[in-house]
Amino acid sequence: MVWLAKWIREHNIDARVLIVTDRAELDDQIESIFKGVDEDIYRTQSSADLIATLDRTTPWLICSLIHKFGSRENKASDEFIRDLQNQVPSNFTPKGNLFVFVDECHRTQSGKLHAAMKQILPDALFIGFTGTPLLKKDKQKSTEIFGNYIHTYKFNEAVADEIVLDLRCEARDIDQNLTSPEKIDQWFEAKTRGLSDLAKTQLKRKWGTLQKVLSSKSRLEQIVKDILLDMETKPRLMDVRGNAMLVCSSIYQACKAYELFSQTHLAGKCAIITSYKPSPTDIKGEETGAGLTEKLHQYGIYRQMLADHFQEPEDKAMYRVEEFDREVKKRFIEAPGQMRLLIMVDKLLTGFDAPPATYLYIDKKMRDHGLFQAICRVNRLDGEDKKYGYIVDYKNLFEQLEGAVTDYTTGAFDGYDAKDIAGLLSDRLTKGRDILEETRATVEALCEPVPHPGRANVKITYIISVTNPNGLSSTNASTN
Repeated sequence: MVWLAKWIREHNIDARVLIVTDRAELDDQIESIFKGVDEDIYRTQSSADLIATLDRTTPWLICSLIHKFGSRENKASDEFIRDLQNQVPSNFTPKGNLFVFVDECHRTQSGKLHAAMKQILPDALFIGFTGTPLLKKDKQKSTEIFGNYIHTYKFNEAVADEIVLDLRCEARDIDQNLTSPEKIDQWFEAKTRGLSDLAKTQLKRKWGTLQKVLSSKSRLEQIVKDILLDMETKPRLMDVRGNAMLVCSSIYQACKAYELFSQTHLAGKCAIITSYKPSPTDIKGEETGAGLTEKLHQYGIYRQMLADHFQEPEDKAMYRVEEFDREVKKRFIEAPGQMRLLIMVDKLLTGFDAPPATYLYIDKKMRDHGLFQAICRVNRLDGEDKKYGYIVDYKNLFEQLEGAVTDYTTGAFDGYDAKDIAGLLSDRLTKGRDILEETRATVEALCEPVPHPGRANVKITYIISVTNPNGLSSTNASTN
């Protein structure tokens, strides 16, 4: 998008480019990318501002959210089109040779909305962009709106070109697995790493009933324990070079999860980011004699989180949600050790680039575009130690067949053609087995000169002699 805009401007001095998005996060991202190549982009503030800007000859590069065209909740209507006709001045004429880039066009461009935009900008050339494959049912409509593909670049091509990372998926049945003795042992070993055997023995007496305690906990509490275990044992999480996201099914569930994490060592290092903004009107009439309702609980947790963050009274902090979101996102990106987990529902699952994000935990029913966009939050490059993005699926979204993932066009991705999402996800165990086999083949090739039967100790001696001849004097390996 950036290079096309620059190319158009270089070859057509009268060209103007309007980029249309449907998310504030995308607006922010696009502005940042253009600034990275020394191009200033003007972000319109209202519908009137957009029309006024198009009626001038400058600036040449403009960005606007889709609702500036009048669409509410991304749904264009006949009523909107009639209203729009009344809002645009009768003498309105867009200036310049206008190119309209429609970002995430799979989502923003219904037939009516496209007609409305064409009505305002009848001579503009519209180009659709999407980082998400088109659903089978939408392909014909998209072709009718925009015309044929100019260029396609599939996910597996981007992985091969090292533009993004591969994604690995693991389905976890939390009810069956978290209470197993092996899982409890892993948790204990991770938490007591570095302690003496005596100290471990003393602690283990206190942990003796842990399995029984966990088995009585709610499903959400078990998920929290599962994620905490990963924080202590998984690459990039245990060394705090990477961080994670948890997708919940509702704002209330997100608040409950935050409350649980805040009682652990992640207190102060996790946060909720959703569309919710606490307001006294939210809880009007919610007081009951049967304890806190969900709205009251959600309201209270959010207020407490904001108050803790800003170190000020709840009644004051509750009105600083947007500032809180900005600060938390900045810490998540720039200081992963200080913001280890973001808890969300829908917000940030599109257009949020955070290279440190390595693990995505999903406990929400998702499918198609929403799911595709979400899992790609963890495929950004971030140093040599980030080998892939890791998806933990608590909802069995992909309906794995016979324990091995070979076709993700079933289940939550059945709306896509297989070729459009080829290579999107790989199963953790299958991929691990492939790497093991490749490593074994490499070792066998390296040890090919070793005479038959080639015992292990003979191969060890041979490798030492090749890689470090002086090392033979200090090794006890035998060639017998």
